[in-house]
Amino acid sequence: MKVVFITRSMEAGGAERVIAQLVKYMTEKKTECAIITLNNGPAAYELPAATVLHAIGKVSQNRRLDKILKYGEVRRLVQAIKPDIVLAMPEEIGIFVIPALWGTGIPVIISERNNPRVMPWRKGSRLFRRLMYPFATGFVFQTDQARDFFPLHIRNKSIVLPNPLDLGRLPKPFCGAKRNEIVGVGRMNKQKNFPLLIRAFALFYENHPDYVLTIYGEGELQEELEKLARGLLPEAAVSFPGVTSELLEKIRGAAMFVLSSDYEGMPNVVIEAMAMGVPVISTDCPSGGPGALIKDGSNGLLVPVGDEIALSAAMARLADSKVLPEALGKNASNIGKELDVKIVGKNWMSYLNQHCLD
Repeated sequence: MKVVFITRSMEAGGAERVIAQLVKYMTEKKTECAIITLNNGPAAYELPAATVLHAIGKVSQNRRLDKILKYGEVRRLVQAIKPDIVLAMPEEIGIFVIPALWGTGIPVIISERNNPRVMPWRKGSRLFRRLMYPFATGFVFQTDQARDFFPLHIRNKSIVLPNPLDLGRLPKPFCGAKRNEIVGVGRMNKQKNFPLLIRAFALFYENHPDYVLTIYGEGELQEELEKLARGLLPEAAVSFPGVTSELLEKIRGAAMFVLSSDYEGMPNVVIEAMAMGVPVISTDCPSGGPGALIKDGSNGLLVPVGDEIALSAAMARLADSKVLPEALGKNASNIGKELDVKIVGKNWMSYLNQHCLD
């Protein structure tokens, strides 16, 4: 089998990490893989030496002309590679690839990576998705909730597959006393709702002044978030270190990890935190990714979206117990066995094989 992956870029991101893990696994299984990215830029993830990365980049300074020319470039590259199947992710790339490969006869699988009620951002793009999706060969969804958003003719040719986890990427289990630190991670945008995390932590901090909050990431709302934190908390109580290449090392020794998002797909960082045995609190947000990973009270804690009081109470519940964090962390670590790329990757390959060219 020869597979072409098409995505925005191979810079740091959830879909990009999944592609890197799948390519590594498939290459080990003697599957030939190539990657086409619409944007130019270095890969943030290590790729097998045999994997060719075709970065198209900007073709024209005119936005509309650039898109039109990219249709042609994607078509040219795919026809030159002659794959048995194309896997496009995330959703906005899928709706781009279908018309680009129209008439080639090459099967196209689209992988949705977020809440389909919200993504793609533009209403026109969501309308275009309705027009294009019936022409795709198949679909991979992360959760039942995301799949069930779509009509029957889409669901009937789809499969629900979780994100794979490369266990070899995880650091060794943490030994010793955990830091009194709550960690959040993500792009500083509206989706991640870090104001909720900061406000909830401010409530929690009133009775737990020995704790600190650390938010890793960057984005357009960083200045606004720093201003909010300064207005609610002492300067030393909250830090914004930016992006780090040692994220997993930073997370594994923390008392807890918190996801405060309004919506998500299946967050890789939650999977990794759980696999390392870090107690996780998450909003029970659409499209059901955290809810699919976390059994509330057993391997993590779920709170309603946007509820700072419930989130603060969940933080206190962990901080005030010696037994609960250890129990949640121990149960959470089992997610590593369930989502091991050797298991999940095999299911991805099986689905792609079913839809390959004869």
